[in-house]
Amino acid sequence: MVTRRQTRWRPHVLWVLTLFLGTGCTMLSETPTAAPTGRAATQSGTPSPAARDILLAQQFDLETAGDERSEGMRSEGPDPEGSDPEGVDPISCRVDLDAPPRVWVTSGEDATGASDAVAAGLGEPSLLCLHGFPPGPITVTVKAGGRTYTTAVKPVAELSATPLMDDLFNGRPMEVEDVGVGLLASGEWYFLPSEPALTDIARSGRFTVAARSGTVHAESEVPLRLSRGAAIMEGWEHNPRIAVYGYTAGDRVPIGLYRRGDGEGVRRNVAVLQREVGRVFMPPHRVAVFTVPPDVFRTVTAQPAGPACLSVAELATCVT
Repeated sequence: MVTRRQTRWRPHVLWVLTLFLGTGCTMLSETPTAAPTGRAATQSGTPSPAARDILLAQQFDLETAGDERSEGMRSEGPDPEGSDPEGVDPISCRVDLDAPPRVWVTSGEDATGASDAVAAGLGEPSLLCLHGFPPGPITVTVKAGGRTYTTAVKPVAELSATPLMDDLFNGRPMEVEDVGVGLLASGEWYFLPSEPALTDIARSGRFTVAARSGTVHAESEVPLRLSRGAAIMEGWEHNPRIAVYGYTAGDRVPIGLYRRGDGEGVRRNVAVLQREVGRVFMPPHRVAVFTVPPDVFRTVTAQPAGPACLSVAELATCVT
């Protein structure tokens, strides 16, 4: 097993951590009650009369120390103290290396602790891995839903760029570095393709990734893992959208606007529901996209580190 060394986040991607799912929030044991009425919209399909309505939590606790998931996303260099954050394991390109060449995507362990070397978890930290390719440029091709996406992969001595959330699907070149025994690994990125790749992969439950360098070629099929969650999509600052995924098909899933409590002490670490801002209907492929209303987007971005955030039913975490 080859474990990729951790590296340190660069300043130009800190906004991703600030805005991404889980920033400054944690799970809460609470009993949801009915959300107050407000402007709401149903998106992503028309629900059936039997669709299950899910209730927003009236409030949930904020974790002032930061979310374990975002803390564990440092992708450059060792931890300043020489160790990884407590309870967070780095992703590694774990696979049998006896039969190169190979190419695959891995998101490591899922929420239950089950591990699969070839599986991409939607919204989860992920790596592109290649083994047995000669020095020089590599072309990676991803096929999903009848569409083909091509990415130029450049082996480098040290990573200088952090992948975006929809890399492998946007044509942006990707760097990989040698982590030993001829194994090449990209930097970590949250696997969340933009449309139409997002829907194509969700509907099929998998995608094909292939790599070629000269006469050397490899291809593998990567299953999609769908844990329940929500995340802002790439390009949030220009097109504010949230991907909601992993809920039961047919669910009507609400999104709420929350603000930090006005009280003193512990009450200031509580996110209190202000209103429901919209709903998504969960289609059979269990991925829906919600477009944030302009007034709500202005509210949650006026102060990036401020008290307002969006949250999705049953998650009890800030999406922004």
